[in-house]
Amino acid sequence: MKRKSKKIRVPTLASMMILYRNHGFKRPKGCAEAYMRGFNDARKIYKITGLKKKLTNVIDDI
Repeated sequence: MKRKSKKIRVPTLASMMILYRNHGFKRPKGCAEAYMRGFNDARKIYKITGLKKKLTNVIDDI
């Protein structure tokens, strides 16, 4: 029997590196680090802790 895949709510450096490696990026660690820098900066700006609050925060800002 196949193991159930675990979907994560918030990306981590390791998970993004694996994703980029599977997609054939030449520098998966560098791409993942750049993505995580932007992701963490946006999370600080919008104070998003979960996916459910994402839409409410964006709508409140408009």
